[in-house]
Amino acid sequence: MKVILVANIGFTITNFRSELIQKFIDRGDTVKVICSKEDDFNNALLDLGIELIQVDMDRKGMNPFTDLKTCYQFSRIFKKEKPDLILNYTIKPVIFSSLAAHFSCKAKVASFITGLGYVFIGDGFKKKVLRSIVKLFYRTALSINFRVFFQNIDDQDLFVSNKMVHQDKTVLINGSGVNLNKFKSTTSTIKMDKSFAFVGRLLKDKGIGELIDAIRIIKKSYPDANFHLCGDTDNNPASFSKSDVANWIKEGLVTHTVFTDDVKRYLSNKEVFILPSYREGTPRSTLEAMAMGMPVITTDVPGCRETVKEGHNGLKVRVKDAVDLANAIETLINDPILRQKMGINSLELAQERYDVHKVNDSIFKGLDITF
Repeated sequence: MKVILVANIGFTITNFRSELIQKFIDRGDTVKVICSKEDDFNNALLDLGIELIQVDMDRKGMNPFTDLKTCYQFSRIFKKEKPDLILNYTIKPVIFSSLAAHFSCKAKVASFITGLGYVFIGDGFKKKVLRSIVKLFYRTALSINFRVFFQNIDDQDLFVSNKMVHQDKTVLINGSGVNLNKFKSTTSTIKMDKSFAFVGRLLKDKGIGELIDAIRIIKKSYPDANFHLCGDTDNNPASFSKSDVANWIKEGLVTHTVFTDDVKRYLSNKEVFILPSYREGTPRSTLEAMAMGMPVITTDVPGCRETVKEGHNGLKVRVKDAVDLANAIETLINDPILRQKMGINSLELAQERYDVHKVNDSIFKGLDITF
C-alpha cells in the first residue's frame, strides 16, 4: 500500500507522527510526505527513510489564488503517485488535499483535527466571517473523507453539531500520543527549586498573558520561584513580540529559550509544567511533561482538561484567570510532597492513556487496517 501524509510543515510529521510512519513501514507499506517548502525539518524527514515532496503553501495567509495553486500542486502529485491512502494534518492540508484527492485519484482520504486554531477562538466580526468561510470549507472537504480523527470530544461535538462532518465518520483518539521510552524520567527524587515551565508558541491563545500576570503576583511573595518559557514568537496575529519577551526577562519574571527539538533535556530539571491555553486538541507538550513525571497546571477547557485529573496529577484553573492560576502555582510551591505525588500520577496516566503505540493502534483500527 502507498501512503501519503500531508502537513503544513515537516515538524508536524517528525515530532508527532514518526512512530505512525514506522508502523506503516514495518507493515511493508510505502510512505511519502508532502509539506510546505517553508520547512526547516527536511533532514529529520529524510532520516525517517521516506521521500519528501514539497509544495508552495502559505501556512498563515488567506489568499485564495495561493491556496488554489497549492490545491493544484496536490492534485498533480496525487495523479502521479496514485496513493492508496492519504492522511491530512492541519487545516490547509485537510481542506485542500482532500479536495485535490477527490478530483485526481481513487485514494481513501482521512484527516486529523488536532485543534481549532486562531479562527475558532474568540469573537469579533472578522473572526465570525472567517469562521463561516472555514466551516463551509471543512464541510465540503470532510465530506470527501472516509474517516476524521478528533483528539477531544468537544471538538468532535462542535464539528458534528455544525454539520461539518457526519458522526459516523468520526473517531476519537487520545491525542498524538507520546513515546514513553523517549521521554522517560531519569529521577524520582523530590525537587526543591520551585521551577515551572511552559513549552509552546508564545501566543495569547496559549494563555501567555495570564501566565505573565500570574507570575507577577507570585513573585511578590515567592521571589525564589523560577519560571521558564520555551518557544518562539511568530507572525500569528495572536503572537507576542520579541520585545514583549525581552521586557519580561528584564523585569525578572522569566527565562526564555527559543524553540528546541530536545524537549526532554529542557524539561529534565524543571518541576511543574504549565499550559494555561484557551483551547487545544490534545497538547503534545503536556503529554511529554506527564511522561517525564511532572505535575501539570492547565486550564479547564477542551483538550487541556482531559490531561489532568484534578488533585491527582495536577490542577485545573479557570481560563483567562491570572489570579486562579497564581493560586494553583502557590499551592504547588508550598507542597513539595504533593508535587512528587502528582508527578508519579502523571506518568501513570501517560502510560495508561497516552502511550503513542496504543494511540497508533487506535488509528489503524479507525482506518480499518490490520497490522
